[in-house]
Amino acid sequence: MAPATTKKSIWSDLPRRIATICIGFPIVWKILSNEKLSFIFFVCVHGLVGWEFSFLEPKQEKPEELPTINSRLSFCIISLSVAMMSVDSLFHLVLCATVGVLTWLERRHWILGLVLITIPFRTWYSISQDFASTISILLVVWNCDSGALLVGRLASKSGIRRIPVPRWIHKISPAKSMEGFIGGLAGGTWTAVSWIPRLVSWFEIDTSETFDVLWSTSLSQRFALGLAMSVMAIFGDLVESSIKRQSQTKDSGSILPGHGGILDRFDSSLFAVLLYSFLIDMVESSSKD
Repeated sequence: MAPATTKKSIWSDLPRRIATICIGFPIVWKILSNEKLSFIFFVCVHGLVGWEFSFLEPKQEKPEELPTINSRLSFCIISLSVAMMSVDSLFHLVLCATVGVLTWLERRHWILGLVLITIPFRTWYSISQDFASTISILLVVWNCDSGALLVGRLASKSGIRRIPVPRWIHKISPAKSMEGFIGGLAGGTWTAVSWIPRLVSWFEIDTSETFDVLWSTSLSQRFALGLAMSVMAIFGDLVESSIKRQSQTKDSGSILPGHGGILDRFDSSLFAVLLYSFLIDMVESSSKD
């Protein structure tokens, strides 16, 4: 007679998640508060994310078509090198040339990586010099993730009638729920409205004029900013879920207990940071007029 199996609780990973946050966040906070260390931090994260992304290629039927270690390292080096181009015109030129070469080599996954990883992390390199903006973006997107996880799991066990998930989202990730999306939007928006101003005040964080304009005392403006960044965070998570599904992979890695890989932790920030950078450019251009 086969032994009875115990069904794993949906909260079984919660202790590991909490431990990772309690240990990791103070360390990350300390690193990001130093401009040089912050830049180095995002370079390292970029390299690790690129490495994990290289393992998420769609499954190949022929073993000989599988990427080698050298090819994976090549993608990481290319992504890091292109992102390091500080002059915009040079960056655009090198990026276009790289895409052209990769198209000729039929490296579609690498081209996708340039769009989803290289461009956002180049933006992170710039924003990382502003501690207030960096920690604000990360807190909004991470709390958006947490809100989606908690509300989604609670709703799955509540017994209430569930809100139907659009078919295209269900195909990408069957585990996603509309309740989770609502929880994510609420978590990220609440962070922008309530957490960010208090943290800046409590810890006496130096802020730039641009930061002050974006995170003004206007409640409606912080609400709109938090909501928009949360939407981008959810979109980033869906994009990574789609890539993982095509590669038949559950997590991008296992380096962070309870959270998965580095890409799993930063996927939500990749589109949010682009939106934030766009808003910074708008504020700065309007101030010059």
